[in-house]
Amino acid sequence: MSLRAELVSGARAVAQHNPRRFSQDLNAPTAVLPFLREPHIVHMGLNRLSSTQWLQGCSRLSHYHHNKLSARHRLGDRVFAHLPKSLPAQRELAGLMAKHLLRDHDGYSALANSDICWRGAGQELRWPGAEAAAESGEPLWATSLWVADDLCILLPGARGYELVAASLAAPSYWRLEEKIGRPLSTIHQPVPGFREKLGEQVARFFDHLLPAYPVWRGNWSVVDSPELLQRGEAEKETPGGLYLRIERQSLRRLPETGAVVFSIRVMTNPLSDLLDVPGALASLRGAVAAMSPDESRYKSLAPLRAELDAFFGKYL
Repeated sequence: MSLRAELVSGARAVAQHNPRRFSQDLNAPTAVLPFLREPHIVHMGLNRLSSTQWLQGCSRLSHYHHNKLSARHRLGDRVFAHLPKSLPAQRELAGLMAKHLLRDHDGYSALANSDICWRGAGQELRWPGAEAAAESGEPLWATSLWVADDLCILLPGARGYELVAASLAAPSYWRLEEKIGRPLSTIHQPVPGFREKLGEQVARFFDHLLPAYPVWRGNWSVVDSPELLQRGEAEKETPGGLYLRIERQSLRRLPETGAVVFSIRVMTNPLSDLLDVPGALASLRGAVAAMSPDESRYKSLAPLRAELDAFFGKYL
């Protein structure tokens, strides 16, 4: 972690255990609720995406920033890892990301010393800019601090596209040290039915993704903690309850190196927030009911089913 990342106005003191600090507005036009459209777990569900909407803005960026710094401090290369061959793509991403944030996102500005500044919700964050990030030994880590999303880079290898670099502070029950350097087929091996239903389709998609046409998709689960970092270990810091955990994922090819950037924005809301969204709770119940036992275990829902069914019974 050679690059400084400065938190200017005390975000560390901002209610770090607020259960809504990583939430989304479920009634906003940009809300991500994938089970409203598609109840099945194993599907691609890709949506066309304008390059100006590559990543979503985040008014709660200071909370995500704190989570990344804290996770890296505690877990080191289990949060950031990269292979040397990924460095050109990391540098390209730093430049492209800086242009995207400064051009397409409110709250970001370039300072006279080429630093990048973000202001929002009474907070201010500053980082070294794209040139400093590209010249560092960890361009992807530096770039990832500018945004709420986790960022992964994939390059083609002998067995298909491989995960060659990742800044991952909000995993959903997977471990970076078990995936870095592995091909997509191995990475997705735990997903029930992936090889039979999606393996060839995903491989074709990666081969044909064009720089001008990024895409996004949604993923979801129900969990018993609002914490972002969920490695399937005993890291839960807050009391229980049920939370909707949503991932907004995007895929974009870098035009120069040809690498594919995979972004993952995780958002968690108390499950009761769905009561204010017409039809959402009934759709979630239908999606849960459509899961196979293997899918329920993969999503870590099996231990929560009794509590979740009681929640559905109370409100539906």
